[in-house]
Amino acid sequence: MRSLFYQLTIGILLCWQLPALQAQSAWRIEPGKYIGKTLLGDTPDKISARLGNADGGDAAMGKAWSLWYSRHKDNTIDSSRLLAIYFTRDEKDRMQAREIRINTPAFKTLAGIKVGSPLVNIKRAFPYVKKAAVYEDAVTGKRIELYDEVRRGITFELTQQKTGSPVCTAITVHESGKGIVDQYMAFPAYENFKKIE
Repeated sequence: MRSLFYQLTIGILLCWQLPALQAQSAWRIEPGKYIGKTLLGDTPDKISARLGNADGGDAAMGKAWSLWYSRHKDNTIDSSRLLAIYFTRDEKDRMQAREIRINTPAFKTLAGIKVGSPLVNIKRAFPYVKKAAVYEDAVTGKRIELYDEVRRGITFELTQQKTGSPVCTAITVHESGKGIVDQYMAFPAYENFKKIE
């Protein structure tokens, strides 16, 4: 009798907490797997069914970026906040998500790392992260540093702030074991950036 009561109590508690757990995972970054409800390996059709049609993108030679922008309260596009997904064809010629990139602090890892986190916190949470590349805008001189933890499948884009310390401005989840530089296609908004390191 006591065992049945215990099982029912646990079952009720789990059902009560399930919506809260689902809401938390909707804003979670899981390296090598997903950002929010967008999973690596998803097809463009599956993602569009969940998010609606992309607001923009770029495609060439079996590779494509699709972009979804955040919306203001009046439903106009907020181009400063976006979700970008990089697709390539698999061995069966199907397009699949290979990289998922966000630049909003709403999403975070289990350790609390998000856009806006300083490099020191990222290194504490991801001790195997290494600088993978540095890009510089030929016009403005702005630099972007990519820090990649290849083994887990997560990359952090950092830029220098007025304080002098680098801060995360975007996070990309990619396939575990494949470095971002191995499969990197220049992000559409970065046409003026050239790799310098």
